[in-house]
Amino acid sequence: MSRISTHATSACLIGMGVLCWAFAGRPLVKDTDLSIPLNPLGINGSPYGEVFAMAMQGPIDTYFHGSISGGAHQHEGGQTCGNCQKTAAPAKQELAAQNDLALTTRFSNFLASLDKAVATSTNPKAASQAHKLYLRRQVEDKLRFAYQLDPSHYGNYNALHFFLTEPQLGTRPELTPSAAKLAGDTIQYCLKQNTDPRPALTAAAAATNVLQLMFADQKNDKPQFNTTQMRQYLGVLDYTISRYVTLAKKWEETKNWDLVSPQRIAECDERFTFICKIREAAEQTILRLEGKLHHQASN
Repeated sequence: MSRISTHATSACLIGMGVLCWAFAGRPLVKDTDLSIPLNPLGINGSPYGEVFAMAMQGPIDTYFHGSISGGAHQHEGGQTCGNCQKTAAPAKQELAAQNDLALTTRFSNFLASLDKAVATSTNPKAASQAHKLYLRRQVEDKLRFAYQLDPSHYGNYNALHFFLTEPQLGTRPELTPSAAKLAGDTIQYCLKQNTDPRPALTAAAAATNVLQLMFADQKNDKPQFNTTQMRQYLGVLDYTISRYVTLAKKWEETKNWDLVSPQRIAECDERFTFICKIREAAEQTILRLEGKLHHQASN
């Protein structure tokens, strides 16, 4: 059999397989009982997903600043740029300084300038409201995708929660119900992680966010949450804090903290201190609400 006929037979078999897959897969797609979040190659929630979630912070940050500022980014000689607040040196001085540097240094600076040019706006006109809405939608979609890659990531979860609860930033009318579900899913996922203390901090942050939603609900004429429910989530917060302390001590014993950079360790310490302060403030708020309700009942 010639090589051409072999390739033709293989192409026909592949085509027939694609057609069979298309016809057989259509009923599965329409079945609502099988409507579950897709996880191609098992990346979501895997160690690879954690790496990808961290790598996405740079593009998300670029879109976010573009949606907020929306202005032009132009350097002119002797003037200060409004975006980065750096004075642009005249072109002749830059060229002379570049000539005095080594070839490898000049090449590194050139690559850095190319990387910077990707996110530099050259439009002299400010972004329109429609363009800002598009950029905010891009930020929200990327945050949700990054969250799905690693639901235990502290920064990506809190950023997504912030977008869902702030009408000025979010682009979909979801607000409290969606944010509460996001927090609940995050707590359940993070408490399943038994080898790393950092997801417990994310679960604690999610518990504080739920408490804040409950406190904000008290401003409504008919609040949906009572102090008993607040006490329950305060208990969840205490459990996540205790879990972090326990796992962190195990990491100290096994020297796992030595494998983490000092910057990451400092972030964990700052987040733990912040969450403990929020916990104390939340308890005081619940006590104040309980006293207020008791006073109203006695009257």
